[in-house]
Amino acid sequence: MHLVVIGPGRIGEGLLPVLQTNSETVTVLSRRDYGDFLAETFAPEKAVASLTACDAVIYCAGLFELNAAEERMLQANCKAITQLADAIHVRFPKAHHITFLDARFDRPLASQPFAIQSYLKSKQALAVWTLTVAKQWGLETGARVNAIAPGPVLPPPDKAHSEKAGTCLTPRPSVKDIVQALTFLLQTPSVTGQILYVAAGQQLL
Repeated sequence: MHLVVIGPGRIGEGLLPVLQTNSETVTVLSRRDYGDFLAETFAPEKAVASLTACDAVIYCAGLFELNAAEERMLQANCKAITQLADAIHVRFPKAHHITFLDARFDRPLASQPFAIQSYLKSKQALAVWTLTVAKQWGLETGARVNAIAPGPVLPPPDKAHSEKAGTCLTPRPSVKDIVQALTFLLQTPSVTGQILYVAAGQQLL
């Protein structure tokens, strides 16, 4: 299987060595390849044209900022991802797409700290896109589209982003857990349109 990893972000940096060790053929597209998600001229087609194969693509790239402008988060965490996905789907119409959400994405925004509402709203938009194209592309080309919604896998980059509610289970989810979730999705051809929480129950609180 030829995997394409977009990013990678913080979790993606942990995933890459494991994916490569598992003897997968892995191609990484990073910012130097596809450009700046936030640029008005963002156009990933040239980077996608450089791919020689793609059986599955994992979208690890994204941006988290406290008190960010809504449009900035939407562009970085949804619109840019979907632009990349559309370009890849044109070249590799049967490729499996796996997006990364956040275990808290479907909580009512009003119940969340204002500082992260724009971020969570962008993840909500990406979740809607994931489920919409899972149906559309599945019917048209047989492509699968799924998502993983991680919980607190890594310590927050900013103490102000600490999750007060915590998780239902201990220990916290790990990069190994994310790899196992990816493996399940990649190796189960009947699964599409699913959001797999790897969050130790964070989404329940």
